[in-house]
Amino acid sequence: MMGCRRARASLGVLVAIANALAGCGDPADPEAAQTGQALVSTGTEVTFAGCTEFAGIGFVPAANARPLVPAEYELVGDGANAVIVVRVADCEEISVAGRKPKAGTVSQVGISVAAVDPTADINNYTLWFGTNLGQLHGKLRSMGVPSEMDADLAYTFVPTGPGQGALSIAASPPRGPHYSVTGTAQLPTTPAVPFVATWWAETGQGAVRMRTELPQIRFGEASMTLTTTPGSCLAGLIGGASLTFGLLDSYNTFEAATLTIDVP
Repeated sequence: MMGCRRARASLGVLVAIANALAGCGDPADPEAAQTGQALVSTGTEVTFAGCTEFAGIGFVPAANARPLVPAEYELVGDGANAVIVVRVADCEEISVAGRKPKAGTVSQVGISVAAVDPTADINNYTLWFGTNLGQLHGKLRSMGVPSEMDADLAYTFVPTGPGQGALSIAASPPRGPHYSVTGTAQLPTTPAVPFVATWWAETGQGAVRMRTELPQIRFGEASMTLTTTPGSCLAGLIGGASLTFGLLDSYNTFEAATLTIDVP
């Protein structure tokens, strides 16, 4: 696997982060592999501004997660359980490779893996990626990443009181599993901290790294439940039609972030 190294990690790393911050798609998608033939190793930068996001981290059976993640990646977990990461970010401005920024939303579902990128706070293997921004979708597909154009991707926060509100997310990609995440969220009041998250995807040209650097992000609290269609691939992964997030359940804000997409 190009640019990837096996490394050891423990579930305690994610627990520490959580405490401190108090249709299916194949992992070797043949369509993604085909589009990846135009891949080059020079990086592409995507900038984000004026964003809020939901981030949830929880447990899924390791036996369900292992077939979805290439063997080169070591799963974080305790043997019986792997760790699922669900992230949906909604931004006032997203600019791809210096183009005119547009409002957009991205959704990511993945499995946490050992530190392939040791400088990141968290490493995840991408299972499903969706966005309603055509430029971002096109760039990811051109690099072999199995992104889906989800024109109906919905993200709504409705205030219900001082510093809190109802958060509703609905993803309905053409090929991947449909899911919703609903519940309550609180606006962050904690100090902003730096954070780096790296998501990986295997393509016909090797491992694509999607590394997001957030210079300042504020983490808030949430109480969210994910629901998916019974019998879907996501239901097969989580072992049912719904999931709560026992490791991290958060509603976050950040003013700026940079995503670098490359082949290390």
